[in-house]
Amino acid sequence: MFAFYLEGLVGRRVVEPVLAVLALLLADGVVNDSTILFETVPGPLWVPVIILVPGLLALSVLVGVLAHGIRLGSAVLGSGGRLQPSDTSVTRILASLVLGPFAVFTLWWALATLIVHYLAETGGVSPSIWALLFGGGLGALVSSRAVFFQLFPAGPLSRLRDRSVE
Repeated sequence: MFAFYLEGLVGRRVVEPVLAVLALLLADGVVNDSTILFETVPGPLWVPVIILVPGLLALSVLVGVLAHGIRLGSAVLGSGGRLQPSDTSVTRILASLVLGPFAVFTLWWALATLIVHYLAETGGVSPSIWALLFGGGLGALVSSRAVFFQLFPAGPLSRLRDRSVE
């Protein structure tokens, strides 16, 4: 079971940045009205792509935020050693607090787009633009989080504390 958990964790760490970049590219293509994007992607494939990419990204981020919250909760309750290094850093907690609601909102719009396109026969304007825009914003936040935690694995304050000790 432990090996399965590590494979899932590594898989999410690889898939999440890829989905973030795809969400950014899709949002950029729609906002800038890229004719190359609209001409190369066939119509029946376009709607599932604009629903799945932001939705899967939001779901992946939400799973990570919930796992972080469970680890913090187990540390507070003292029920085990599930805490990973730097889980209690202020920047990790702040990132979870920012990304969590944004991921919920993006997932909400992705599900609304799915309902409008496939379940409810409604007319009018598709809400897919909102899923794309919030997915692009979430993709930008996830990409910046990945870069930030690559530069500062334990948070920027830990580097300041290390220099003051020297």
